Amino acid sequence: MRKGGSTAKSGSKKEQKKDVDDLLRSKDILKRFAAVDLLKEQGDVERLRDLLFNESWHLRERAAPDLASFGERVGDLVRPLLDEGYWYVRASAAFVVGEIGDVKSFERLKELMTERNETVRSEACKAIAKLIIKNASLAEKLSLDERVVLENTLKSIKEFDLLDAIKSSFETAAILEKERPQSAE
Repeated sequence: MRKGGSTAKSGSKKEQKKDVDDLLRSKDILKRFAAVDLLKEQGDVERLRDLLFNESWHLRERAAPDLASFGERVGDLVRPLLDEGYWYVRASAAFVVGEIGDVKSFERLKELMTERNETVRSEACKAIAKLIIKNASLAEKLSLDERVVLENTLKSIKEFDLLDAIKSSFETAAILEKERPQSAE
């Protein structure tokens, strides 16, 4: 159990909701973390998703991995957040879709690679790298310019493990591109 662990699990759903609400209103970050733990234990993915809108960086950083722990089933719930107005929601959503391997988010993540906000760009690039690691054929869907942006961003944020992991996918994609018959013009 995490530090600041959860309170009792017993009680009605209404009581559990009130307990979580009380903890989330606390000024004590450990109590707010306990609320996130409770939401995860209860499987309340909607409320975990809603925490991605929270102004507290610490709370978002706690909620995002917990939401991702539910796997592919949260893809449809989180994917629309990639278009949210708040940069921190888009960044958290990019983290989650990368963690769960949500291939349906790939094209939108490519667009976010050129986002004005550096955190969103970084999270989008990390998510794309994670998707490519899980599905190497996605490397073929990146243009040469997009590959350069991805590599440079991963270097700048010192994500060398991700960079090394995707390089072989890029090399394979380059070989396949050379082997494809060129269309007659």
